[in-house]
Amino acid sequence: MGSIAWDPALETGDALVDEQHRNIHAVVADLEAAGDDVDAIMGVLERLMAHVDTHFATEEDLMRREGFPGDQAEDHIAEHRKLTDGARDIVLGFRSGEITRGAPIVAFLCEWLTDHVHQKDRVLVDWVRARGGAARRLDESAPEAPKACSAG
Repeated sequence: MGSIAWDPALETGDALVDEQHRNIHAVVADLEAAGDDVDAIMGVLERLMAHVDTHFATEEDLMRREGFPGDQAEDHIAEHRKLTDGARDIVLGFRSGEITRGAPIVAFLCEWLTDHVHQKDRVLVDWVRARGGAARRLDESAPEAPKACSAG
């Protein structure tokens, strides 16, 4: 997969969810820019995990508050756990020296994020919006996220 740039086709229609998706893409772009610099990759991966954890908590709060159907919610949350577990394994792989290149991680994350947004997040947001709901910030004291990548 080529350079990661935010694609407006990934927008779900929920302002906060879309903002968080753009922020995650910006951090993945930083990961891509880190090349194979292991120290830089580790720093970016830690930032990425923090953004992903916040985003997943936001979506899971939205599911609970709006009563998103149980089976769909469980499947969506399982996808979150799968990525979180995989990302933690990657961090451990870098720490151990087993993984030394960033490009395969960027490709994996780009594919996962795109698939997840199209297959899970859009379904959630469409369901919530049909009921007049929207995501909300869970922690207003959290540090400001990085600005999103510009397209192109």
